[in-house]
Amino acid sequence: MKEYLRSIIDIKRGEGKLAGLMILYNFILLVTLYLLKPVRDSLFLVELGSRQLPLVFMFTALAVIPISMAYSRFSNKVSLGWVINGVTLFLTANLVVIWWLIRVDSPVLYYLLYIWVSIYSILITSQFWLLSNALFSPIQAKRIFGLLSLAAIAGAMAGGEITGLLIDQLGVDPQNLLLIGAAILFSTLFLVWAIRAEAHHSAVTVESIESQPEPEKPGYGKALFNDIITSRHLMLIMGIIALSVISTTIIDYQFKTIASAVYVTDDSLTTFMGRFYGRVSVIALLLQLFLSSTYIERRGVGGAVTILPIILLLGSAGLFMWTGLAAAILVRGADQSLKHSLDRTGRELLFVPVEMKLKKRTKVFIDLFVDNGAQGFAGLLLLLLTFRFTLTVQQLSLVVIGLLVCWIILSLWVQSSYVNEFRESVEKQVNDNQAGKRSADKKVPKPEILRNLESRDERTVLHSLKNIEAHYDLQDIPIQPLEQLLGHPSPVVRKRCLQLFRTREIDGYIEEIARLIEDPSVEVRLEAARYIYHFYDSSAYEGDWQQILREGLRHQDVKIRASTLGLITKDGSRQERALITTDLLNSALSYKGEGEKELRYETARALSVVYEPSRTHILKTLLRDSSPEVVERAIISAGESGDREFIHILLDFLDSEQYRRTAQKGLSMYGERILGTMFDYLTDDQLSLSKRLQIPRILYLIPSQVTLNVLQLSLSYCNIPVRHQVIKALNKIRLNIESPVFDEEKLKKCVREEARRYALLKQSYVVLKVSDYGSALLEEVDEEISRSFENIFRLLGLIYDAEDIYNVYKGIRSDKNALISESIEFLDNLIEWEVKKFLMPLFESLLSSQNDYGPFEHQIQTTEKALHFLADLDHPTLQERVSEVRAGADGGETVRRD
Repeated sequence: MKEYLRSIIDIKRGEGKLAGLMILYNFILLVTLYLLKPVRDSLFLVELGSRQLPLVFMFTALAVIPISMAYSRFSNKVSLGWVINGVTLFLTANLVVIWWLIRVDSPVLYYLLYIWVSIYSILITSQFWLLSNALFSPIQAKRIFGLLSLAAIAGAMAGGEITGLLIDQLGVDPQNLLLIGAAILFSTLFLVWAIRAEAHHSAVTVESIESQPEPEKPGYGKALFNDIITSRHLMLIMGIIALSVISTTIIDYQFKTIASAVYVTDDSLTTFMGRFYGRVSVIALLLQLFLSSTYIERRGVGGAVTILPIILLLGSAGLFMWTGLAAAILVRGADQSLKHSLDRTGRELLFVPVEMKLKKRTKVFIDLFVDNGAQGFAGLLLLLLTFRFTLTVQQLSLVVIGLLVCWIILSLWVQSSYVNEFRESVEKQVNDNQAGKRSADKKVPKPEILRNLESRDERTVLHSLKNIEAHYDLQDIPIQPLEQLLGHPSPVVRKRCLQLFRTREIDGYIEEIARLIEDPSVEVRLEAARYIYHFYDSSAYEGDWQQILREGLRHQDVKIRASTLGLITKDGSRQERALITTDLLNSALSYKGEGEKELRYETARALSVVYEPSRTHILKTLLRDSSPEVVERAIISAGESGDREFIHILLDFLDSEQYRRTAQKGLSMYGERILGTMFDYLTDDQLSLSKRLQIPRILYLIPSQVTLNVLQLSLSYCNIPVRHQVIKALNKIRLNIESPVFDEEKLKKCVREEARRYALLKQSYVVLKVSDYGSALLEEVDEEISRSFENIFRLLGLIYDAEDIYNVYKGIRSDKNALISESIEFLDNLIEWEVKKFLMPLFESLLSSQNDYGPFEHQIQTTEKALHFLADLDHPTLQERVSEVRAGADGGETVRRD
């Protein structure tokens, strides 16, 4: 029971007073409304009859046009807080005037009262929900809006019951209810003042409540209209409001027509209407208490806005088959009971992702104009259907069924629109910092390119060369600036320019580039040789090319020998690579003198394409070379050789920070043949942790579904630090596999395990920090909390859209509360109930001073439990830190005993 009450009243620390005031405010507003509605309905139906309802609906639609425009202009001139006070005073005065005029007993006044109460009901509720949107963040809205709807239901129920009590028990004249309503409405001015004061006092931002709007610009009406029609989400909301109003207006007409035929006197009909609304409110209250919060939590906003039209569809089908007061009560009762509970909460939540400035400009206008405009259209439609086509109450049900089908379709569309609004907002905010990076890839104007090519700065020239390759044809760029770059002081620029000459087929520069064969940079010499090899024409130059290569391999100049070796390795044919013999390789290995390092480097590179088992000793020798560059090249060649004899040697390099990355790349070159061996090492507790941590990085360099399956399997057998690397590897390998297949059930189980670990780590940190334990343990726990949090999102990215999850992660990690709240609400709409039921409390607590661990609440409350939990984790570093803490505690106890 405690957990259930907590699910309904989920108010965090610091929110209680403001939420309580808003609950009371909505309750009172609905009490006034349900004091007035029975008066309006009974006076109109008894004095004028139900056949006048279509006409009054049209008059209401016409009246709302100038009223909504006047309201919109008024709200544009003052702050939201003063708008609410001003409108409240205006409505109170109106009630008093109508109460005084109603004694005249004129049909015009009954029309006026009906129109006024219809506009009043929309205006006060729309203003209230706009205020709620301004006061509460998306996360708060998801929790608190249900309570506000509950207050509305309770207010409606109280208003209906008070109406029946005043008329039946106390004999109050129905007209005098107008004066009572005016007095209650006036009292809300003091409540609004208290709400504004609390908003100032609390942590809630009040900028959107008290800030003065911008001065009105010419064409305000047109701008307002453009704001609405350019937003697909607002258009869908308008469509849903319109269809719901038209449908329920016809249902209301059916209900009132049948009721007025049964209850023929003023008092009996007023009493019936009052008690009907009261009883319906009881049902709505029960639905809100026992269904609403759980339903929205599980089915989301989309489910909340879809349930009403579905139930009405079933009810209208029943009314068509069995036309009578009982059926009409059931259909109208379903409408009224859900309208202020699930449907109202869901519909107001649809506005949450809309930007606040746009919401302030459009929400009340939409509610007034669309609601009453649709009601006017419904009135016209009813006139056409009842007078022109003379449809009966029963036949009208067929029209309603058609409208409800359209309503359901729009409700399904608005679900995706709601999520997309959050998606676009979060994506825009988290990716703003990448705008500069994107602009750097744009085409640079040709004059600027030519100026940059003359620069002596390496980065400037390289950026210009990259821009030429990406955006220009070489005939558009003069060749002279590029030719001058062959003598640039930077070897990186010289190499890049040579590559451009070769890849863009710039012929005729063999003699100029041949001079670079003796360049100080081995990479420049190799690129020069590759250019010459690419464009060499034996008919234009003396000598056979293979003979030239033989001479180059035995040339007295070691630089030429090294360049020739590198050229054959890079671009040589099978026959040309046959020139690299074992004797030649041994000779290069044994050479001592100037250029020996470069020669051994090219020898190591050559073994990647000419390796044979008989040359194993050469490669092993190079793997022990004194030059790091030679060793790195030998590691790559060992991997490219595919000889399993080198696997253990390369694994040993994983312990070296200098060669670790190269060893990972070399091992990955074995491909899928090495996966079984890597899995054994990955799950072997006897292997050093440092080596095991590197293996996932090897595996993601072998992109295949088989590798992905191995990584998923290893999640169940790795300790926590290695599992973190496995999860990172799964995220990286996913990008390089077309249509990767994941075991989603296994991954969801991992998400739950990670969420539990995250929650208990946070609880342990809080307990240990209060107990003032060693900083080393606290720092390690804090780091593990961050890694666990990251793991949760990396796992979610494997199950759901990775880009959406990544944007949510960046949003939650930001320092902007509004962005964090939007990101969490966006995530809540991306993941299923079975996953979010234990994740959402953890994330929502990030915006609260009150820690909430959801289903993992209160599992660690003492120091001993915290240490026991950390020691039991399969995490060597944490276990070591806990042992140190306990050893220190035991030592201190021994000293005290001595």
